[in-house]
Amino acid sequence: MILDVTHLKNIERGLSLNNKMGKYLFVGCFPGSYEMGMANLGYQSVLKTVFDCPQWRVERLFTDTGIRTFEKSTPVAEADIVGLTLGFEIEIFSLVQLLLVSGFEVYANEREENQPLVLVGGPLASLNPEIIAPFADVIFVGESEESLPDLLAAWEEAQDFGLNRQETLLYLSRFPGVYVPRFYFPQVSGTFFKGFKKIDTVPEQIQQQRVDISRFEVFSHIYTPQSYFKNMGLMEINRGCSYRCRFCAGGAIYRPLRQRPIEMVLKMINNLKKWTSHLGIIGSDVLSHPQWEDIIKYAIKNQFTVNFSSLSAITLSRHREYLPYLVKCGIKTLTLAPESGEVKTRQYFGKGLDDEEWTDLIENIIRLGIPKVKLYFMIGKTFHSAEKDLDFIHKLCRKINSNHQLSISYSFLVPKPHTNLENMKTLSFLAWRKERELFETGLKKMKIRFSGESLRVAWIELLLARADRFLAQEIPKLVGQKNGLVFNQWRTVMEKMGRDFDEWPRHPWEDGLFPWSIIDNEARNQ
Repeated sequence: MILDVTHLKNIERGLSLNNKMGKYLFVGCFPGSYEMGMANLGYQSVLKTVFDCPQWRVERLFTDTGIRTFEKSTPVAEADIVGLTLGFEIEIFSLVQLLLVSGFEVYANEREENQPLVLVGGPLASLNPEIIAPFADVIFVGESEESLPDLLAAWEEAQDFGLNRQETLLYLSRFPGVYVPRFYFPQVSGTFFKGFKKIDTVPEQIQQQRVDISRFEVFSHIYTPQSYFKNMGLMEINRGCSYRCRFCAGGAIYRPLRQRPIEMVLKMINNLKKWTSHLGIIGSDVLSHPQWEDIIKYAIKNQFTVNFSSLSAITLSRHREYLPYLVKCGIKTLTLAPESGEVKTRQYFGKGLDDEEWTDLIENIIRLGIPKVKLYFMIGKTFHSAEKDLDFIHKLCRKINSNHQLSISYSFLVPKPHTNLENMKTLSFLAWRKERELFETGLKKMKIRFSGESLRVAWIELLLARADRFLAQEIPKLVGQKNGLVFNQWRTVMEKMGRDFDEWPRHPWEDGLFPWSIIDNEARNQ
């Protein structure tokens, strides 16, 4: 359903992207709905970064607001640069669909001279840019606050020099973090990835970019009741994580842990106070901020209700004095992630806390006045069956004497590039399905509310997470078939490639090089 754009614009507050003139047009596309896009701090941050570039004006596009831009109903093909931030593998289908309906070539190497440059960044670009490679002219690897303005300025210079499309891309490829796939040629032999051949003037690897976050404020600039978080103002207080969970893609690409100074955080709160009384604090490990208590006290003093993106159970267990602040913030449901019901597996993952510590923590949370606790689990693990998870949940319910105060959310264990599990062989699709049935049946018997990831979506996510560009370039053939989720279509495509749809996703590459080896992830290597 296409939303009423006029109504949505009328109820927005804060930064107006219409109030900017500029020689060049950047269309910031979000690979999802307006509701989710306006709740995405990374997307808002990119919009503001481009807005602040003197020569650029910026307009938005969402999957449910039509095929023209949100601000001025401009055809996307009239942009100078079309930018997308991709967070998850499944969003590649939205990228391909956008290219198909916008009237220009879906494959980057077939685009005409006068068509917009397609620039893709975001977490997915830093995990495995090769699955984006067939469709993007430029992929930016890493954090963009510092480099994006420089990249746009370099594109302006290329226009001033009168460079053609190929020359412009070669000119941009010299900048740190910029990957131009057309200049690299992956070498694959069966299940062995042999590396890349390339033209002489581009770097061997792409250095993932990290910024000094103490130089950049990141908070919401556009507010709307139609956002998923309903007028909430978001701000990022830190980036990275001190824990090294083996499965965590976020930790792999955002490490090391960096904190914003308290003065900057309080300034962001003051900016948000002009527009909202609802505060969302974003960070991979928000409780690790050395002035966390001061931040919360200031937010409470300014009469904010406060929510958090992620809370570490280990930190909460060590700092019980934080719990009363969460009650004062108005938290109604506290979300924590044991991931596994077995102590040994939790310790292997890097989650810590034994069963008694988990029970004691949850009892304390409920006793202090937070009425509900949501727990995240991963199923489909090779380490143990879902029975161990159910045993752990059952013990928790008996201990707190209530199953109405617990809810469960689950996803499947999908090994991601750059994590310690990047080359792990997963269970089969049928084994995943049995695990899901076992887990859901057990939760129903305990009368515990739960939600879970689609099994079909999870398998496609597994397929794409460690794929190469040769598989990715088949996506346009599938995108019209229920958003690329028709298994028989995938089987046919992969059979022609000599790959088995049921087995190849489980362990696509032998040890050694991988498609994502094009990225030099210095923090991960350290």
